[in-house]
Amino acid sequence: MKKILIFSTLTYLFLTINSSAATQSSNAISLKNEKILKIGVLLPLTGKFQDIGESFLKAIQLALQDIENKNIKIFLKDSGGNALGAYQASKEFQDKGIKIVIGPIFYESLERLSEINDITFISFTNKTEKIPENTIAFGINIISQIDVLKKYFIERDFSKTILLSPKNDFVQQAKIIKDKQLKLHNFFLYDMSPKKITSEIEKLTKYQERKNKLKKKVNILKESDLYKDKQELKILEQKHTLGKVNFDSVVIVDFGERLKSVLTSFMFADVSSSEVNFFTLNQWFDESFFNESALQNLYFPSIDLKNYKKFNKKYSKTFNKSPNKVSILAYDALGLIYYCWASNNFQFKKEQLFNTKGFRGLHGQFTIANNRSNQKLKIYKVYEKKFIKVY
Repeated sequence: MKKILIFSTLTYLFLTINSSAATQSSNAISLKNEKILKIGVLLPLTGKFQDIGESFLKAIQLALQDIENKNIKIFLKDSGGNALGAYQASKEFQDKGIKIVIGPIFYESLERLSEINDITFISFTNKTEKIPENTIAFGINIISQIDVLKKYFIERDFSKTILLSPKNDFVQQAKIIKDKQLKLHNFFLYDMSPKKITSEIEKLTKYQERKNKLKKKVNILKESDLYKDKQELKILEQKHTLGKVNFDSVVIVDFGERLKSVLTSFMFADVSSSEVNFFTLNQWFDESFFNESALQNLYFPSIDLKNYKKFNKKYSKTFNKSPNKVSILAYDALGLIYYCWASNNFQFKKEQLFNTKGFRGLHGQFTIANNRSNQKLKIYKVYEKKFIKVY
């Protein structure tokens, strides 16, 4: 019964797309052997990022509980949240003969890891540029997000897309979007000051021109005694502008309060989600969006929401606190390593990480190539205080 329970948990949480390999894994798990899987864990456990590191560590502990294999040995080190701390801890991993490490979390900590040639690091950065050859960027990266948006735009026949990005902040991410050929109609950089955003959006949408057009039309209709003109006048008097904008979709590369400011500015410029489709990047299901009328019908790519909720519920029940929003990836990182080890006669080979058939974690399906995780994301929208999957 114990063996069946373990395999059931394994296949549910860490199911590979290769079903035949999963069957081999179940047979291997039933064998009694003393082979040990040594995994380094490199997280910020002191300093200003301590809370984040502890949340990732708890996610790894949850994965260990679900796997229930005493032959997994975790070696924990504090990165301090910086490059030097990550390098020094990795040298200690190297001395212990550890070949695979979960962490570090931040891109800045990767700076010297290329010097540790015989260790593979699964980092949680979502940046994909200049990643060390021995490191996998396991975060929800911009390339995976644009891949799913591109497919969605093609199916919906969006042909006039405007890309918006704040100046000097996410310009690099915006450049990647351009390079991925998302059929952009225009690319616009806006000022990061909330006070200036509204005026810039007004210029982009030709708000004043559309407002003047309405005013002229209303004045003409007021001079008419025709019934149809009077009826049209009643309709136009309920409007703020007249005429449509010259784009059908907007992708905003921003987050938090500034994203809300941009979307509110579109609403003030009389451009609604009923005539233009608004998209942003992965927002990790930020429920503060529910209370913003300007954010209704906002679309974004993200991970599997159903499993994300299950993970959060289990984490909260186990530790009596909410997890860091990204820590589900730490859970999946340990599951990935364990699956590769268990399905290879309890021997870990880094080459298994690059299986082109891919894997399935709690956050969704993914393959690993070119030093990054390529996720098969879904698209959700904010609607009536819910996140609705649309693709």
